[in-house]
Amino acid sequence: MAALPAAAQERGKQGRAKQWWPQFRGPNSAGIGEGKAPVEFGSTQSVRWKLALGPGLSSPVVWDTRVFLTDYDKASMRFSTVCVERRNGKVNWRQSVSAEKIEDVHQVSSPAGSTPATDGERVYVYFGSYGLICYDLNGKMVWERPLGLAANPYGAVSSPIVVGDLLVFNHQGKDAYLLAVNRKDGKTVWKTDRSRFQYGWSTPVHWRHDGADEIVVLGGDFKPNQRLMAYNVSDGAERWWVEGLPPCGKSTPVVGGGMLYMAAPDIILEREAVKRNPERAEQFYEKNNARVWAIRPGGKGEINQTHVAWAERKGVPGVPSPLFYKDRLYTFLNGGIVYARNAKTGEVVFNGRTGELGDYYSSPVAADNKVYIASTEGAVVVLEAGAELKVLARNKLDSGISATPALVEGGIYVRTESYLYAFGG
Repeated sequence: MAALPAAAQERGKQGRAKQWWPQFRGPNSAGIGEGKAPVEFGSTQSVRWKLALGPGLSSPVVWDTRVFLTDYDKASMRFSTVCVERRNGKVNWRQSVSAEKIEDVHQVSSPAGSTPATDGERVYVYFGSYGLICYDLNGKMVWERPLGLAANPYGAVSSPIVVGDLLVFNHQGKDAYLLAVNRKDGKTVWKTDRSRFQYGWSTPVHWRHDGADEIVVLGGDFKPNQRLMAYNVSDGAERWWVEGLPPCGKSTPVVGGGMLYMAAPDIILEREAVKRNPERAEQFYEKNNARVWAIRPGGKGEINQTHVAWAERKGVPGVPSPLFYKDRLYTFLNGGIVYARNAKTGEVVFNGRTGELGDYYSSPVAADNKVYIASTEGAVVVLEAGAELKVLARNKLDSGISATPALVEGGIYVRTESYLYAFGG
């Protein structure tokens, strides 16, 4: 695989590679940051700065002094990429494009739902109504790839990722494919058909092991017998798959401890039903075909019988991606339910309630032995990453949170329905 760009090799004071938050859920979508992020904060507490934003669900990404995200103006039908100065929250630049037709989205989603990616040299964004766009760090467009309307009934929210010299993207909708383009000029390097997974919402993840480089994507059509698929980074060829998964996969797999973990949910109840009776909802989810899976590396072809380390029914999230942190696997369910497992065996270490009801679309992140999870009710719950459930704080913000927070250099960046907040750092 080609080397990362020179900017990605920036060294800190101790000679160690600087860790930014370059894509959805940070480095390799793992959700793990550095530094001592604050535990207690709120709309008027410990706010370093806040910036009013237009509607959108993209999560903030951070590189050096810049924060990138997107929003959408319904009146003008314009999509904007926004670069924010990390030190003071001022807008460095805003670049916009217009689409002739806007994709249909779920009532809780947005046409600006995909999270940008950056390699420290450029920033890459995707809009389901437009396509891929690349800007330099000063906001000048470098290239664009109009891809046509995604035609995904719930909206296209998969995010691009940078893998060496490639930008890899899971195109969702009636014309479904996995696309790798040269990150410098946007030209196609390879394109792999994914027509059996037309309506997936999973962001690809890069898994490097045993000298192999793979792109792993969770399938998510409405049809049964979905798959977790792995492809060669070099040419997009299929390598292995786990089959027999339920429909509507949404979350992104996570790599940790030499294995890959995924959450494959089944039918998801409406939010009002969960709010009315979270215990009954939990019982419902225990009976369906949902699973949390752990996959060992090295498989070829169908690997259900050979490389599945464990698969468990309980604690399967509907939307949030799993979190691998300190040899435990954390999953969060609607209603504020959390499961922590021994990542090697799948054994439940603890489970319980965070004390914050509501839906959970944001994915968990972690740093400094703490786990952060945000709810659509506008709360950010902080848990101790220990052997038992210990809630350290329940922080209330101004409005709902569906984007995933970023953890960088002791700061936490949280996007609500109205603002981007910076706390600590």
